[in-house]
Amino acid sequence: MPHREPILLNINDNEANRYAVTRILRASGFQVAEGGTGAEALLLAAELRPALIILDVKLPDINGIEVCRRLKSDPHTSNIVVMHLSANYIRTENKVEGLESGADGYLTQPVDTAELLATVRSLLRLRRAEEDARRAAVQWTSTFDSLGDGVCLLDGQGRVMRANRSFVSLFGGSQEAVLGQSFAALMREAAGGEELPASCGEALDCREEASVCLGSRWYRVAANPVDGESGQVTGAVRILTDITPHRQLQEELQRRAAELAEADRRKDEFLAMLAHELRNPLAAIVNSLHLAEATQPQGAESRAMRVLTRQSQHMARMVDDLLDVSRFNRGHIELRRALVDLRQVVQHGVEARRQSLLDKGLHLELTLPAEALWLEGDATRLEQVVSNLLDNARKYTPVGGHVFVGLTVEQRGQERQVVLRVKDTGIGMSLELQTRVFELFVQGEQQLDRSRGGLGIGLTLVRRLVELHGGVVRVYSEGEGRGSELVVTLPLAAQAVVSTPVETRVSSPETATARRVLLVEDNEDTREVLRELLEMWGHEVAVAEDGFRGVERFPMLRPHVALVDLGLPGMDGFQVARKIRESEGGQDVYLVALTGYSGEHRSRAVEAGFDLHVVKPVKPDELERLLNQLPARKSRA
Repeated sequence: MPHREPILLNINDNEANRYAVTRILRASGFQVAEGGTGAEALLLAAELRPALIILDVKLPDINGIEVCRRLKSDPHTSNIVVMHLSANYIRTENKVEGLESGADGYLTQPVDTAELLATVRSLLRLRRAEEDARRAAVQWTSTFDSLGDGVCLLDGQGRVMRANRSFVSLFGGSQEAVLGQSFAALMREAAGGEELPASCGEALDCREEASVCLGSRWYRVAANPVDGESGQVTGAVRILTDITPHRQLQEELQRRAAELAEADRRKDEFLAMLAHELRNPLAAIVNSLHLAEATQPQGAESRAMRVLTRQSQHMARMVDDLLDVSRFNRGHIELRRALVDLRQVVQHGVEARRQSLLDKGLHLELTLPAEALWLEGDATRLEQVVSNLLDNARKYTPVGGHVFVGLTVEQRGQERQVVLRVKDTGIGMSLELQTRVFELFVQGEQQLDRSRGGLGIGLTLVRRLVELHGGVVRVYSEGEGRGSELVVTLPLAAQAVVSTPVETRVSSPETATARRVLLVEDNEDTREVLRELLEMWGHEVAVAEDGFRGVERFPMLRPHVALVDLGLPGMDGFQVARKIRESEGGQDVYLVALTGYSGEHRSRAVEAGFDLHVVKPVKPDELERLLNQLPARKSRA
């Protein structure tokens, strides 16, 4: 009979990827069955008992990790080799999770044909060798001595009663040096006194597998008890498999994983630094625009000025998104939780984006319930969710389209949930895009001119912020050209909040008070424009281009307020604050930190002695209001 390759099972919901892999395998002589879901994988595995399953991690019903766990936990399918193959889950932690679920291998697409075939054949060889070794240990056939694995049979006292040629070569090279000796003692001597697992000890009823190092090579030691006629343990089988090449491969994979992790860390640091470096010129632009607008006659603002103002605000939002992604990846995002009325948050978010929607010629429809919807959350971050959803709808909806925003309450068992829907009549999404739309840097199809703009991170931030609030976000679309709907579900507060009138803050007329201000900023453009703004508002201003000069000029000026950039050369802003606080009169000044690094430096700024922390680019009207609202003298309480 001609030799036939074993049956393989290819499970992948992506038809193109499934077809490519199947074609490669069949061209190499393998018999291949196919499926597109986790349920099909489990059914076909039970029916066909394939030698190996090539299993995609991302499946529409049961993910590949869970499918692998179920296969390995079923005694009828536990011996089937499982190899994960994924084009989406390619991070090191994804591979680790896949291997820990019981998978025997993990490749990422696109994969080289030779690598795929070599890996499949290697895994089949390893599994075949393991099965041969176990059968030989139980049956003690005539092939016993031909096995490459070291195999021995132990008696009731744990002594080596019989051993094959490979086992003997590991421990002295002669039958006399091995037979009759304690297996545990042989292993301790070969390991050079290193601590050994249970499979290498005296316990005959052990059923474990473990890896040990004997000299310069690694072995997997499999332990199985041998039962007598009455059921008691009368001996044991030990199988030693040389896994040095596999171990070397593992070490190489770990090295590469460490390199990838380091590259990922550097990428996050780069994003944070990029956002910071963009904030400095952006601050100068924003302040210059405000200064130019303030010095023009009433009504003389040009269209160019309006464009510059609008685009600088757009750029500021993109920089904020970049920084948020970096902070998420480093675990630096923390919510400032409080009882929040989501109805009011949505209303604020919609009003903030209403004009940008109208400017594009879109029709906006807002539907809100009459009652307040209280939940535990961060109002600022929740409004960011609303803003990003509206920006996404505006970006992908053509002129004349509709954008609908609605809030409803749904009862799920004992829990009440609030559902936010943002629906548009835009370009829609393909099924493939719907599965990836919340991934970082993924966007809908862009034209060459990138007229829709953006970085592909807005919906990633939406998902992560929603998950931090204990909610979920989903996307629905009937296909390209048929619009999209993004649905956010959040848990309402456990106890209903008694409806109370929303506090309306009525600002008292601000009376400009001349201040002595010390401005410490190393960026010349930002420093000079900010100085002109402060002087235009009637303040007395002294400037310093670095921390040393700022500390030096403080005693002479004795300012009411010191605006200090944190990223200063030589002496950073934290050191400047400490030096000022230690000097005479340093407890009376209001110290305001100016930074492009945002939230992660807030706690350090407070520890250094700053009273306030302001993120660049600060809006000029907010800075003016801040200076006017500060009391004439700082309290010493």
